[in-house]
Amino acid sequence: MAEEMGLPEEEIKPLRFKALVQMAAIYRNARGTKHLALQYGFSREELKKVLEECADKMKKEGNAKPLEPCYDYRTGKYLSFEEWVDHYLKVWDKLSA
Repeated sequence: MAEEMGLPEEEIKPLRFKALVQMAAIYRNARGTKHLALQYGFSREELKKVLEECADKMKKEGNAKPLEPCYDYRTGKYLSFEEWVDHYLKVWDKLSA
């Protein structure tokens, strides 16, 4: 929507980061995260950097709840956000977007 409204890139970029963090950290949706990353033109490595930076920011702001371990039904384990990111970036090519 921001692009359709003609907002400048410096205003769109934080919105993209926020959407990626919401999809990854809040919803833990690997396929949705990959879809958004590809839509926004991020590579796997760029996505990892963005998610790490956003996780650090969340910790500094005292909003670490979404980063705590939660159950991942695909692995059958409780994974912290960092573990979740590592796991899904390893199987990136197997995820459909």
